[in-house]
Amino acid sequence: MKYFYRLLISLSGCLIFLLLHSCLGLLPSLAAEKVTVRYGLFEQSIPVADIRDYSQTQKASSDLQSFLDYLSAKDKQKFQDALQVKMSLDIAALDKLINTGMGKQILSFASQAIARRDQASIPALRSALILGAKSPDGLGITSFLEAYPSSQLVVDVSKIQKLVGMANSSSSSADAPPKDDVSSSPLGKIALQYQTLAVQDKQFSGCLFGDSISAGLGNTLGNGTFNFGLNGLSTISLLEQLKTLIPTKVKCEKAIIAIGGNDAWYGISDELFTKNLQEAIALVRTMGTKEIFLIPAFYSTVAASLDPTVAAPLSKVEQINVLINQVAETEKVPVAAAGLAPLYENNVLRGNLTSDGDHLNTEGLKIYRQALLQILGK
Repeated sequence: MKYFYRLLISLSGCLIFLLLHSCLGLLPSLAAEKVTVRYGLFEQSIPVADIRDYSQTQKASSDLQSFLDYLSAKDKQKFQDALQVKMSLDIAALDKLINTGMGKQILSFASQAIARRDQASIPALRSALILGAKSPDGLGITSFLEAYPSSQLVVDVSKIQKLVGMANSSSSSADAPPKDDVSSSPLGKIALQYQTLAVQDKQFSGCLFGDSISAGLGNTLGNGTFNFGLNGLSTISLLEQLKTLIPTKVKCEKAIIAIGGNDAWYGISDELFTKNLQEAIALVRTMGTKEIFLIPAFYSTVAASLDPTVAAPLSKVEQINVLINQVAETEKVPVAAAGLAPLYENNVLRGNLTSDGDHLNTEGLKIYRQALLQILGK
């Protein structure tokens, strides 16, 4: 999840809402004209129009620049990358999701970071999310802000930080090794529930299964495709995801499985990874899939690979890719690696294609997307 959260703190709350996929409001759309950031006694307002202009031109107004000056170069790039995220969502599925107990609970949870005198934070968020999702560009930070039913959106940064920490919390301590908690985390649960609602009895020409790198593409692979990417996904949670999706009777003509980086990071054994990947392929085949393609596990930069809180050692990723090739040979499915070659130099992620050493930035995602479109024949 941290790929989306480590942004300009004034807007990190908005990203939580994007991940919630909530909707359906009844308030009139007035559109927010400015975002006001509040942190203790500190308060600063940023015009929404300036944020949109920055997303399109990368040129900051004086108001926005005074706030960006507090950020490092890497965090500024992450903010710019986040502004490019636009999600095309199934409105009917959103309608159903917000009426589930989990949808209502998480929307209420997220609304705590919004300061309103009229206590209408939840209806306001619903309105902004559904109207933002209906915008031609899909749901993104700017479309959410422009649909917010008030002239001003006030976010309490201290509460956002607390909520993000709670949303990402797990039963393990901060010093414990990373582990797969996709199925137990609040955001993992709500994302998977959205998927089950959105694909019920549907057929797709192409389906993508993967972790946060794949999730970062959103639904940008064209009509008739669906991105099932989930942040933190490993082969362990991939199996849980597939077992949850199969009862929906969703069909995928072509399926791409891009997995392995988190398995390496979580320290999953070679035997378990191999077993899980083979089982995942078998499950995908029950979805009416005619062709399955495997994507090699993504490499990080050297610096990221040396930090166990960020990514797996490059040697472990290399071993995972050896296993992927072995499974591909056994299961008679291709490994589509050629299109990803521009991302790397000697099996190391190029520094200009990432903002944190592990995830792809906008330029990196363009390369990945093009590789996937070639596989899908689009």
